[in-house]
Amino acid sequence: MATIGTGYDNFVLENKMTDLVNTKLDARSLMTIDYSLAESAGLKKIVNKYTYTGAVEKLEKGAKNTTIGTVAFVPTTYEVERFQQTFKYNDMDIMQDPYLLDVATTGASTVMANEIKTEYFTELAKISNSTTYTTFNYAAIVDALAAINKEVEDDMFIIMGNDLKAKIRKDSDFIASKQGEILYTGQFGTICGLPVLFSKLVPADTCYITKKDAVKFFVKKEGSVEQSRDVETKDNTVVYERHGLVALVDDTYSIKLTKAA
Repeated sequence: MATIGTGYDNFVLENKMTDLVNTKLDARSLMTIDYSLAESAGLKKIVNKYTYTGAVEKLEKGAKNTTIGTVAFVPTTYEVERFQQTFKYNDMDIMQDPYLLDVATTGASTVMANEIKTEYFTELAKISNSTTYTTFNYAAIVDALAAINKEVEDDMFIIMGNDLKAKIRKDSDFIASKQGEILYTGQFGTICGLPVLFSKLVPADTCYITKKDAVKFFVKKEGSVEQSRDVETKDNTVVYERHGLVALVDDTYSIKLTKAA
């Protein structure tokens, strides 16, 4: 054991933290952050999905429309939830290992970020538009975009899991397409001009085409930290919490691709 001049053992500590990240994808950049709940009282958010039905008619002088436009909507109620985690440490622990508090703080924030990412992908799974593919390749994406049938595809992006990432990387059309325009963390190329991202949280054989406006993160109270301390025992308690909800609000520019049975 190496020693210093005083005769005490000389230990060198290295801060090595186990990877807690469930996906490297920055989910917050892929959804819209909404603070309307923070500005008003209430713990519920009702999201209405609207459909307008109407027709334009060619009328003679003095004639009235025979078809009247109507608006139908399907309400979905979301409740604000409280997400919290707590960790404790003693002053003696910090004296023994000065990295401990830093690791605990980093771990707590990482786990909270993981929860937000999980909620995001839970909402993506609720996308109502869907299509199937036999072989996942460049053509499958082209067909899905045709199924959405949108004239403008600005701000849309593609998310898939590691399994489909491997398949699309081998596709000759993908290899020949324009790649390297990094617009989001985790992007590894483009298909039909849309950024392609991947995450371990996407189910096997599943791919989503969506846009940032599809999912909203309604913030009631941003993440906050509170601490308490027992002056006799030197025990410290740290509580990290946030209040809010993640909701799919508009999937008109979104579609889910799954493998045909």
